[in-house]
Amino acid sequence: MKRVLCILLVFVFSASMFFAGGAKEAKPDIVRIFTNRSEAHVAYHLWQNLVKRYQNEIDSNFRVEFETVANLDQYKDKLKLYIAGNDLPDIFQIDKGPISEELAKMGKLVDIDAELTRIGMVDDLNKGCREYVEFENGELFIFPESRYGNTIFYWKDKFERAGIDKAPSTYSEFLDACAKLKAIGEIPFGLTGKASWNPLHLMYLPSFSVTGNKWIHTAKMGDTTFASEPVVWDSVNFLEAMVLNKYFPIGFQNIEYTDIMNGFLGGQYSMAWAQSLYIPQMQTAYDEGRLGFMPIPMNENFSSASQLATIAIQTGISWSFNKEKYNDKLKNFFEFAMKNYTEESYKLGLFSPFDAELPEGLSKMMQDYYAEMAKQTVSWINWDDACDPVTTQNMTDAVKELVSGLITSKQFVELIDKSVQENGVSYFK
Repeated sequence: MKRVLCILLVFVFSASMFFAGGAKEAKPDIVRIFTNRSEAHVAYHLWQNLVKRYQNEIDSNFRVEFETVANLDQYKDKLKLYIAGNDLPDIFQIDKGPISEELAKMGKLVDIDAELTRIGMVDDLNKGCREYVEFENGELFIFPESRYGNTIFYWKDKFERAGIDKAPSTYSEFLDACAKLKAIGEIPFGLTGKASWNPLHLMYLPSFSVTGNKWIHTAKMGDTTFASEPVVWDSVNFLEAMVLNKYFPIGFQNIEYTDIMNGFLGGQYSMAWAQSLYIPQMQTAYDEGRLGFMPIPMNENFSSASQLATIAIQTGISWSFNKEKYNDKLKNFFEFAMKNYTEESYKLGLFSPFDAELPEGLSKMMQDYYAEMAKQTVSWINWDDACDPVTTQNMTDAVKELVSGLITSKQFVELIDKSVQENGVSYFK
């Protein structure tokens, strides 16, 4: 109980900075869907289409209200406010980590394992997608949005003009490529500093491809320190080098990620870190040989045999169902949505989290990207989501300071270790 109260206090504190006026009053007979996805995101249309099909084919009286907060940091803050006010929406998005695990223990989340078993689909869920969202004890209370592959996309003509004859395969080569691109007047890398996940993902790369997910589970509890992990220094020093050499757009701290991707697709930036959901917008340039995607560079401080991944497999921010609101109406919708999820995903150019044969007629880029994704044996993990709620908040704040040049990589690591000792040690006991 002490831990639960502590979490709720953290929720209130972090959320109150952004949102005032308390939680929204529930409307009767309307299913509230709270999402981080806006109309600019294809997954928003996936869920819209599932709802519309259900209304047309099953229940015309199924009424839904979508509430969207597109900025991920602000979305998480408002979700914390709803949790603290005991006003969870019927369906909402949440990451794997201490918060969702605590909600499950409190009996607030629907058991996705049990529901997939009920409708005969539990074995159809892709193993890698399941590993990304299941808790450390193997329980499944959140549903993967999609099967995304994240990597670095780039414009081949910019590389050629800069004298880069192949995609960089190590982080030294990557930084060298950025220097060459900057020297010819190009912006090497499109990145937003407004949403913390974008610089965090870039920072995680040198650690992820060589260590997978194991070390974070000891560091988050204080059994080891972040500072004692060589890959942590490889990661934070890499991000700091990108900052100090000014390889990001001017004013990137105030640019939304959607605008960054629009800029990249429009040719403003040479490279960008993106999900496979952007393939439909990239496939024409890919087919024409103008755009490419590169495997995650190798960390040259480790042997090639220890490189565990070439593309980061993740499932986006996952979906949960409020157990207190989970009536027969929502059970029926869940079954309909799951049984039509794959079909509706591929209509929109998304890879389904369920294992199924690829439909005919997919673009060459979809097929090539899927072939690379299918080779992966390690699921992506976010450092921040794995940590206790206070350290998670501290890390998302600190990375914004790091990319703004307000703190150094050394100060960043010291701040995280201090937070773990003050919060993580007691939280995970």
